[in-house]
Amino acid sequence: MTNSFKLFELVDGKTRKISFSPAVWRAKFALNHKKIAYEPVLLTFLELPTKIPAACPNIVTPTAPTLQLENGQGLPDSLAIAEYLDEKYPDRPLLFGKSPSEKKLQLFFQSYVQAKLHPAIQRMVFQGMYEMQDDDNAHYFRTSREKSAGQSYQEIPGDRVENLRELRENLGLIHNALREGDWILGEQPGWADFVLGASFVWFSSCSPIDFKEGILEAFDDQIIPNYWAKIQQYVH
Repeated sequence: MTNSFKLFELVDGKTRKISFSPAVWRAKFALNHKKIAYEPVLLTFLELPTKIPAACPNIVTPTAPTLQLENGQGLPDSLAIAEYLDEKYPDRPLLFGKSPSEKKLQLFFQSYVQAKLHPAIQRMVFQGMYEMQDDDNAHYFRTSREKSAGQSYQEIPGDRVENLRELRENLGLIHNALREGDWILGEQPGWADFVLGASFVWFSSCSPIDFKEGILEAFDDQIIPNYWAKIQQYVH
């Protein structure tokens, strides 16, 4: 039986096997959580602008992830994909819970992760993401990031010690929330967990040494490592 969906993912340019984008992983987690089969379509930075519109003509500004629906239309953005899946498959485990307040809380958590964790992670994965690319994609990645950051290649990573300090400080509230051993909002995983898990996959894929020190060893207990181990059931 063929899969009904195709998920366009961003992968490295050297092996074309490492799916590292946190946005893509949020969509992958959502699909895996609901046990929905899909066909992954692995694309590099330079392939995204042509391959996605060729498959999904409705997509004007191609980004990863994009989910190609049964009718051939493309649905971009991980949040939009998750909302679509909850609406289409309400009988399967919900991503946003049963009430509007649960969804609002999870979206607030997403904003927190992106505002407080992502900046330090982004600086620490920059070199790794660059080294994962072939020559053409490496040139694109470097020049586009230098332009968006307004900094040189050498300046973007910043100070590693300061990055780790910032990350540990902002991870503290999440660490405290996980003390009970459950998921972010209780006994079942949801969108908030997949937002955090996707950030961890991104970090561990692109800078495993910094991930170990900055996340797994940030605190003198096993709360975060145990949480990371639980997330692995959805990493496929």
